[in-house]
Amino acid sequence: MIKNKVLCTMALSLTGALLAPVAVAAPVAIGYVSYDVTGLGVAQFDINNETGPNSSLDSTFPVTTSVDLSSLSLDVQFASGPDEFFGPSYFTLSGDGLSWTGDPLSTGIAQPNGLSGAVDAILTGTFGETSLTLFDSSTLTIDPSFSTTIWAVNSPPFLSDGDFGVIYANPASGPPPVPEPESFLLVGTGLAGLLNLRRRRIFDLVRNSFPSGLMGAGAAVALLALLFASPVAANATVRLNTWTVPSSGAAGSTIVTLTGSNFPSGGIAPGNVTLSFASSCGGTVLATESPNTAVNIIGGSYRLTLLVPASLLTGNYFISLAGASNSSIPFVSSNCSEISVTHTSTTLAACLPSSSLAVLTGTNVTAYVPKGAWCCGTTGVSVVPIEGAGVPAIIPTIGTVNSCSSNSATGETVCVDNSTDVYEITGSTLIHTLTSSSDATAGFSGGSCNNCGVAIDALTNTAVIAGGFSGASGDGLQLLNLATNTFSAPFPSSFSVSENVSIDPNRNLILSPDEGNNYDLFKINPDGSLTEYANFQSVDGEFDSAAEDCTTGIALSTQEFTNNLFITDLTQATFTPGSPYGTWTAPSQSVNLYPLGDFSFSAGTSGISVAAGTTHLGITMGEFGGNSFAAFQLPATSGTGTPGFVDYVGAYLPATPDSAGFSSGYDPHTMTAYTSPNNGKAYGLVADWSGGVNWVAVIDLQALLSAPRWVSDAHIVDPSVDLLGTGIVRYVPVP
Repeated sequence: MIKNKVLCTMALSLTGALLAPVAVAAPVAIGYVSYDVTGLGVAQFDINNETGPNSSLDSTFPVTTSVDLSSLSLDVQFASGPDEFFGPSYFTLSGDGLSWTGDPLSTGIAQPNGLSGAVDAILTGTFGETSLTLFDSSTLTIDPSFSTTIWAVNSPPFLSDGDFGVIYANPASGPPPVPEPESFLLVGTGLAGLLNLRRRRIFDLVRNSFPSGLMGAGAAVALLALLFASPVAANATVRLNTWTVPSSGAAGSTIVTLTGSNFPSGGIAPGNVTLSFASSCGGTVLATESPNTAVNIIGGSYRLTLLVPASLLTGNYFISLAGASNSSIPFVSSNCSEISVTHTSTTLAACLPSSSLAVLTGTNVTAYVPKGAWCCGTTGVSVVPIEGAGVPAIIPTIGTVNSCSSNSATGETVCVDNSTDVYEITGSTLIHTLTSSSDATAGFSGGSCNNCGVAIDALTNTAVIAGGFSGASGDGLQLLNLATNTFSAPFPSSFSVSENVSIDPNRNLILSPDEGNNYDLFKINPDGSLTEYANFQSVDGEFDSAAEDCTTGIALSTQEFTNNLFITDLTQATFTPGSPYGTWTAPSQSVNLYPLGDFSFSAGTSGISVAAGTTHLGITMGEFGGNSFAAFQLPATSGTGTPGFVDYVGAYLPATPDSAGFSSGYDPHTMTAYTSPNNGKAYGLVADWSGGVNWVAVIDLQALLSAPRWVSDAHIVDPSVDLLGTGIVRYVPVP
């Protein structure tokens, strides 16, 4: 009781000191670091630098000098297990040249690959400038280092969207200056020590300083709001940060943060705010929406979150706002906040099936094309520039490579051969050769292999290798941590693995429809282990390959030896535990694309891929010869009813530049798809096989869907359309 009384007295004394006239220099607010949920199953730590052009016109964030932040280090504490540390490479400079954006991390996987169970985080760093000019033209010299803690306040004990910590600069050592009466200096030096407490937050101190029952968490938060609040005049002009954080986002998929200062008093309700998007500040409004959340940081500064409108095309846009506070004071922004809108991201690019081809996206887009297949071929991997700069190359390998997959977040590509070798590639250089634990041969209609395919989860930087492992089916999966180059224990599956598994990083699933028509889903658990769930479907042909639109959760499978595609909605999936495997069900159907038989695929639908992004476009094709393929449009929404195809159209790939007829490759399917980060278009990539791999066809999927249709079948491109002449298809040589 004595301890509580002492702490209570300290807290109340500090409150009185904070609310009394200040006669000493005190910490000044520079910005804030926040835990931001940016999409389904994805979160990151972002730093909003509120200095220079982002500063407020009052005492809230008063530093008009642009202050660089460097030597950044983030220490994340979990409810159990060791802390995880992120160095400067975790952060990327934002569009304003001052703020920092953290790399996306999974919220569904336990550390070290995700944020499940994170309870707080400490950010430390240094200031690039120590002599500051403030909004009232006064100056201040500060210490060069800082430290701040993000508290789990919204949903304790775990961090959740909107939890933040304010970054304060402490005055340099020495006799403190005496501020002018109108100065911004709001808090006493005693607060500086409290702000930097390690694992002993002010929230806990204030709450625990009072006898049980006297003060709850809500009252503690209210007192904290009183401690940090600064008086804000009823001013109708809001000043926005020059860029959102992150400064880019995928249309209809990414949630970004918009920070503004000088909001009027009375609180802000998201529904009372209208955000307007235009191609120039003050230009014609192209889209409007309300923010998802509005969180007060300090004083009149608010953090607004918004989903990038799905209607926006690739390009830069300017956001303005208008609204009214809860006390009915109207406000409008005096400037605009810029955002770069894309239709893909490294997070979305994590959702790709395993297949022969890999595609590494960025300013330059590069395909990695194996020279082998399960059945045959030669050693080596071809590097094929698809967009931008790049030099064609051949990477030598020991064995015959059948599959590759790329991580666009790290720039690394992983390939596997028909034996047990795993090749790690950066650019055109083979960095490491590892060995999987495969101890059996997996067999498919198109060949056999130890390592049969690989797909990379870019969120967790983990590769999934499908192949032969001793167990019930003789097949299984093995995970490879690419950060440490360590393999997990193999997971022998109860059913055969798919010819092409697919990863859903948002829902932490591995999709594996097999040739026995069982659609397996493997849940990736918080400890990194796998749980298998089966779903047998009585459909024609054989399930062959998986794909998914991870923005909607609509999953697919090809049905070999038929013209059918299987489609299901994972957002409606019901999982039933069991041993040694559970089961799952969801609304689904098998769709015959060409019931009249006027169009068909070699060996039926075999390979399939959805361009990872927000276009909802995909491609399917046959195998072992033939030149027929189809592009399809998936629904933009999910969650109700049985999913179907919005549209689809088939066509034939023209002869290659050497006048040879196009012939599709062998298993495991020489095709993939991607969304260009440069123009937002969805493309299919298909490699041929004519005595080896010679060409990659690059197919504009939307252009194909928009091409004139055959009068006899609206799902076939008119034969008179010149796919090469119209630019719908182009060929790139394979070295």
